[in-house]
Amino acid sequence: MTAPFSPLSRLSLNQETIKQWSLPALTEGCVKAGIGRVGLWRAPVQAYGVERTARLLADAGLTVTSLCRGGFFTALDPAER
Repeated sequence: MTAPFSPLSRLSLNQETIKQWSLPALTEGCVKAGIGRVGLWRAPVQAYGVERTARLLADAGLTVTSLCRGGFFTALDPAER
């Protein structure tokens, strides 16, 4: 039998959307809101620890849909962008 459709079933929350939240806060917020998928950013994952992040998300039942490497600037100097 197929699980009932949920309006949030295909939604993935990108971490940059709520970058002020820590990974534990992001995890808790997603679980509370019924969001089962997240797109993460490399720097916060590295800062928290890759293994620790994986364990946190797995324990909460969250799926990672993407891992973004960072900003998309072609130059370091803002004036050159």
